[in-house]
Amino acid sequence: MEGKVFSEETKTVVLSRHGAGIISQYVLSAEQELILRRLDTNKEAEVRIVGQLGSHGESHTYGVAFLDPEMDLWGTKFPSMTESEEEASRVLLQCSSCKAREMVQQSDLELDVYLVNEGIVRSCKKCGSSTIWKRTTEDADGEPVPLETGPPEPEEGAEPVETLPAASPDPAPAPQPTARSENRRKHVRTRVNFKGCIRSRSFGDDIVTCEDISRGGLRFKSRKEYVAKTEIEVAAPYSPGAPAIFVRAQVVYVEELKQERRFRCGVCYAKS
Repeated sequence: MEGKVFSEETKTVVLSRHGAGIISQYVLSAEQELILRRLDTNKEAEVRIVGQLGSHGESHTYGVAFLDPEMDLWGTKFPSMTESEEEASRVLLQCSSCKAREMVQQSDLELDVYLVNEGIVRSCKKCGSSTIWKRTTEDADGEPVPLETGPPEPEEGAEPVETLPAASPDPAPAPQPTARSENRRKHVRTRVNFKGCIRSRSFGDDIVTCEDISRGGLRFKSRKEYVAKTEIEVAAPYSPGAPAIFVRAQVVYVEELKQERRFRCGVCYAKS
C-alpha cells in the first residue's frame, strides 16, 4: 500500500476454486492486488486480498481470490456445492457507510473471511470506494440490488490431497421450546473448508477437516473417536509447520459416519 515492491515464499493453508488461504509476513490490506506463483509449475495468477483470516506474531493469514474467475491455478477438480449450500451462500449485505444493500453470492473464501471479521470489505458503487459490508435481515426501504449473474456459480474449495464429501446440511429441527430456537440463532453457523488441529491427551495433535464454524464453536470430521465432554484445544485454520493459536474447548457431541469411517464432532469453545 506504500508503493513498495516485495516478494516472499509463502505457504497455502487451504486451496479453493476461487483462490487460496496464504500466510504472509507482511501486513496487507483488503482489495490489495498481488501476483501468486506456484513454485512447482511457475504458473502465475493475479489475486486480490479478500481479508485476513488470522495472525500470530509476525505471521498473517489472508484469503486471496483470483481476479479471473475462470483461472485454474491448482489443476484440481473441486466438488460442486449442494443446493442448500448454494442457497446459504446468498446473503443480503449492507454498506456500513451509505447503508446501501445488495444481494450477493459469497464464495467459500468470502464466507470464511466474513466469519472471522464479522464483516467484509467490498466496493460500494454508491460511495465510490471500498467499504465494510455486513449482513442484514431487516426489511429494506427499497429493494436490494439483484444478484449479479456474471460470475460462474461458486464451488466448494478442497485440498487436493484429500477430498471429503460435502457436509450435509443440518436437518430441519423438530418443534422445540422457544428457548432452544433462540439459542440456535445466537451463533449462526458458516460453512468453511479449512483444516484444523485438535489437541488432546488421548490423541495428541489430530489434523481434522472443519465443516462449519461459529462464534461459539465449530464442527469437524476426524478418524479418531472422541468422547463427549472431552477437554481439548483447537487451532483453526491450521497449517502444519506454521504458527498456530490454540484455544480451550470441549467436545459436546460425537456422531459416527460409518460409510466414511469417520466421526463428526461438535465443539464448544470454553468461556474465558
